[in-house]
Amino acid sequence: MNIHEFIAEYFKMSRYVALGTMDGILAVMGVILAASGVAGVAGSEIPNYVIGLTGLSGGIALAMSNAFGSFIGERAEEVRTIRELEQKMMLEEGKLDDTHIHQEAKKRIYMSMFTHGFSSFTGSFVPVVPFLLISSRFSATIWTISLCFVALVLLGIYLGRVSRESLLKTSVEILIIGVVISVISFLIGGSH
Repeated sequence: MNIHEFIAEYFKMSRYVALGTMDGILAVMGVILAASGVAGVAGSEIPNYVIGLTGLSGGIALAMSNAFGSFIGERAEEVRTIRELEQKMMLEEGKLDDTHIHQEAKKRIYMSMFTHGFSSFTGSFVPVVPFLLISSRFSATIWTISLCFVALVLLGIYLGRVSRESLLKTSVEILIIGVVISVISFLIGGSH
């Protein structure tokens, strides 16, 4: 598989691109906003890059969890499908192992693993970057929220195009989720 085929396969797995990216943006945004709020309320002189690295470590853990979760889940589905096919073909269990059908199933399993994990990892950078680059906590927080909402709108547009639904509708749905998570993170981290 060359790089063009790989990229095409990556975007064919749109559900994992969307799930992973949204997970990365929203989960890490929640961690960043809560950590920033707690540091602010505590009057602590924690540098922004420490908050950014905290978010990034959460993003890495999320990416690994999503990748391995996809691997386990997809493997179970693919094996079940192959076993059902063997049953329908009246073959002994395992007869389709190491066939073209089995190889294609393995390719789908590893591609879903990579896509979900990589998308989560890249999505997690959106809320982290301002805290790594900007020293003012207030400015970094505003930039994080702004970048996350722009990324969520773009994700909504992507999902709208993939599903052939209203781009506005999918973007608004995702933005509402982002607002809810932002408010909850603020309440947990900064409202004491």
